[in-house]
Amino acid sequence: MVISILVIILPALGNTEILRAPQILILLIFGVLATVLQPEYNPFTMSAKPRDRGTGAQIIWSVYITQLATILEAAYLRFPRSVQWDIVATIALVSMTGGLSLRTWAVFALGNLFTMHISIQKDHSVIRKGPYKLVRHPSYLGAFILYLSAAAFLHAWLSVVAATAILPFAFLRRIHYEEELLKEKLGEEYESYRSEVKKILPGIW
Repeated sequence: MVISILVIILPALGNTEILRAPQILILLIFGVLATVLQPEYNPFTMSAKPRDRGTGAQIIWSVYITQLATILEAAYLRFPRSVQWDIVATIALVSMTGGLSLRTWAVFALGNLFTMHISIQKDHSVIRKGPYKLVRHPSYLGAFILYLSAAAFLHAWLSVVAATAILPFAFLRRIHYEEELLKEKLGEEYESYRSEVKKILPGIW
């Protein structure tokens, strides 16, 4: 949580005006909520598990880097336009709320099966309730929506482009190794689920 706060506050210290904007407080609130509403993790030890192939660390640092870029762009390239309330900011805020809600729903639907590492629990089974009825990886979809929308919220368009490129690569790499283990350990049960429920986009892909 401390790192999430520092990623937002420290880059903007050279522009104290932006720190007084309500948008920064809103981003801080979303950052704190995104951290506390999921299992605890340490970004410096996320590569410790061999089955992860470094994907956990890649996701965490991809988020930090794209959010850091967002704050830098908003504070020094787009300000004061970056903190103007308009239809884009309003839509982005709604989208951020939807992304965080989807991510949190996915965490609570999995319960103790949700971990920050690629692993199989002793009582592991395929979960089909909640958002998992719609897509196989709702937590990654929710996180992508949240952090992409955060860049749009501050009109940081270069960061929107960067997030669009960097985040899907990190999430899809993670999904590849995650599904590899699930197919290996859960066999036909997971194969059946894969054939019925799309990966990321409901009814599409």
